[in-house]
Amino acid sequence: MRKVLKIIGFIALIIVVPLLIDLFIFGNAFPSNIDNQAWAGFLGSYLGGIATLVAVFITISDNNKKIEEQKLYEQERIAEEKKAAVKPYLDTRYIFFNEDAEFGLNDRVFDIKDGIVDKVRYGLTSMDEKYIKMRQTVPSFVYLKYIIRNIGAGSAVNMQVNVNGFSEKITIAKDETVNLYMLISLGNEKSVPFNVLLDYWDVEKRAHYNQSEEFEIIIDGTHQKIQDKERKPQIEIKNP
Repeated sequence: MRKVLKIIGFIALIIVVPLLIDLFIFGNAFPSNIDNQAWAGFLGSYLGGIATLVAVFITISDNNKKIEEQKLYEQERIAEEKKAAVKPYLDTRYIFFNEDAEFGLNDRVFDIKDGIVDKVRYGLTSMDEKYIKMRQTVPSFVYLKYIIRNIGAGSAVNMQVNVNGFSEKITIAKDETVNLYMLISLGNEKSVPFNVLLDYWDVEKRAHYNQSEEFEIIIDGTHQKIQDKERKPQIEIKNP
């Protein structure tokens, strides 16, 4: 709107100036040392100089604007390149596991009852292994390994792993795999929904990401199965 008003004002000025010149220069009765033709030549040169000056100013202003836009583009491009150089990317999947599962230093154990996380531990005990072996054929006890692999360019830090509303802090280095061992007791439930949310930053705090997936564990007679619901890929969270 402001630009339109400027254009209208400029057009009006172009129309008014010749009328004012005719009224005050050529149409007045004041004595002058030069005739109207000389005045016309002078004013033509004068106005031409002003027009040239305005054109130069507009050109310089336009060039400065383009330079600023190019500078901003370069800054954004460099920032994106730096972000990509440290961007983590987490690949996830899940499988059932048994008592022979190998536990890593950065792995976690989630004790879950009726879909609610009771606690998180940092290792499988010998008693856990005995129960896992004994209950392999008991449908109401589910042993699920949620695998998180960082196949990106950098570490995932300040990370929150949220399982059905329960959060656990963790860091996953580049090329590292972390396993979440879920010891699930369904009780009398025949199906339990799960929502796993991963929220994390890159190691230089250039970007904030999250991703999530929903699935359901279903007991069908003596069989256990997992039904995928929704998987949301990695997105960047634009923090204010």
